[in-house]
Amino acid sequence: MLTMEALPMHRRAPDIGFPRGWYCVAESEKVTADEMLPVSYLDEQFIVYRGPDGTAHVADAFCPHLGAHLATLDGSISEGKITCPFHKWSFDGATGRCVDIPYTKVMVPGSVKLKVYPTREIDGMVLAWYHPEGEEPDFEPWSRESLDVDAPWIPHSTTFRESTCPYRDLFENLFDTAHVQQLHGSNFLPTIESMERTSFGMHARFSPPTGERFPVTGLENMFTGVSLMTQLVTGDGFGFLQSVSATPIDHERFVQVSRLYVRDMGSPELNEALGKPFADNTAFETDKDFKVLDFKKHLARPQLCAGDGPIMKWRSYQEEFYA
Repeated sequence: MLTMEALPMHRRAPDIGFPRGWYCVAESEKVTADEMLPVSYLDEQFIVYRGPDGTAHVADAFCPHLGAHLATLDGSISEGKITCPFHKWSFDGATGRCVDIPYTKVMVPGSVKLKVYPTREIDGMVLAWYHPEGEEPDFEPWSRESLDVDAPWIPHSTTFRESTCPYRDLFENLFDTAHVQQLHGSNFLPTIESMERTSFGMHARFSPPTGERFPVTGLENMFTGVSLMTQLVTGDGFGFLQSVSATPIDHERFVQVSRLYVRDMGSPELNEALGKPFADNTAFETDKDFKVLDFKKHLARPQLCAGDGPIMKWRSYQEEFYA
């Protein structure tokens, strides 16, 4: 069987910049107060950690003194204070301010500090704010806490995928309604009832599918910018919620994480009986998408026809987040 490699991104996309927005850089459960978690995203390296009060923070991984990676050798965090392994400079983990230099009493100016990024923690994710010009956040992420449901959401499964799809094309795929029928073999051609601009990004409502395996009565997506999406699927007596993050590793790849929740049916056995077929089907169909998307080229002027869905309306929205 022949193997195929994706062309470099500069030959498949009009730009290789990252849009401004909130990016998932860690799963909440992996972040502690006594250890720095080193991660590599957005063509940079960061450390993720908690303060003494449990608040999550994301900072530049490199010491502003002479550039040592703070999480190497015996670099440490204790009671919210980060100590560099190289010269033992210490920084306040919440503000980045230098608080101690062990070999001098002459402190550096306040402008010499560790860069700490605006950070939010929602829905089991630690999010860092990115802006290509370093500006502060101008919107807040959507959270499932805003949903009014009569039963709690139970975590079912989490799927990690590394993709070479052009970043602009990932969530655009949801508005390419024709591919749902042609690639995935759906019994219906989806229609999108509304695309509403919101304070966090966009709320899109899809017409419920008919004749499918799961008798769905409601289908809606909440987009935080273009980096996070939560899909809510409801039916008679059941519900699924899929929280999806897409974080660039560098200009060629990004990581997509899909976290599936089931509306509590009253017992672990029922939750698993309902969740497993939905999770398996979602993973199977998503794999189909990426077998195409990972090699796709983003066409700035696609030749669309009737039935292709509101692709250009999504692109108009998406463009707001690119410099």
